[in-house]
Amino acid sequence: MNKIHGFISFNFILLTIFSVGICQDINQRVNRLETRLDSLISALKGQSQNIIIGDTFFDNSNVQYGIISSKGIILDKTYFVINHNNAWKIPYWVAYYVSSSNLQGTANRTNDFKPDPELPVGSRAELEDYRNSGYDRGHNAPAADFKRSREAMSTTFILSNASPQTQYLNQRIWERLESQVRDMVKEIGKGWIITGNLFLGADSHSISPTTFIGNHVAVPTHCFKIILLYNQANNEYSLYSFMMPNALEQIPGKPTDYIITADRLEQLTGYDFFPKLPDDLENRLESTVSGGWPR
Repeated sequence: MNKIHGFISFNFILLTIFSVGICQDINQRVNRLETRLDSLISALKGQSQNIIIGDTFFDNSNVQYGIISSKGIILDKTYFVINHNNAWKIPYWVAYYVSSSNLQGTANRTNDFKPDPELPVGSRAELEDYRNSGYDRGHNAPAADFKRSREAMSTTFILSNASPQTQYLNQRIWERLESQVRDMVKEIGKGWIITGNLFLGADSHSISPTTFIGNHVAVPTHCFKIILLYNQANNEYSLYSFMMPNALEQIPGKPTDYIITADRLEQLTGYDFFPKLPDDLENRLESTVSGGWPR
């Protein structure tokens, strides 16, 4: 019995050592695997900052009908989506969804302009850039469209949502256009609005920025706005495109004087507006100017 007991004890010890060895080996492998996974996840997180078109944005109501370009960096601000140019420190464009119901609200204008904390210093506009520049901090997603809450209102005052606009544009004809957009959405029901900035020469071809304020914040030569409206009552879409000069003198006329087809705006911008619309509908809307815009 003692020999048998000793044999069993010896085997038990061997088995224990063997098991411990296996467990240690497995644990080491698991640790190595976890380390590799952590490294992979970190790498992917780093790459995600440079991913322009992702599934998260396809599910975002502000860009329900598609991302219009793959330039710059995409910033999801919940209430709107920004495609930002870090070199010029202004948006390529800002897109948002608005409805007759979410236009309702009583939030007061906050005027709390601030740099965008999601962008690194040196790649974003700062408050000092606009100070004594002679240019307004022109909202791309206008504050008056976000009275639904104080948070929504305040979010519009991040400088990544602004571009240098002259008073002749921002405080006059552009403000009138923004008011008309709200009136149309209230009447029809739903709208997807994209506002952006252009740099065009005298021949309407794209040029590099020539005017800057502050620490290299580019001043656009033109600003555009394109509005897709949906009338649920009759299941009909309408599309309106505007382009206006960011001029240092009085801009004559009314917003309707600056309507162009979406096809023409695509030629000027190089963007593909609302690419997730059915092709036949997209082609029809973009080749003509929908009627009914207020004068």
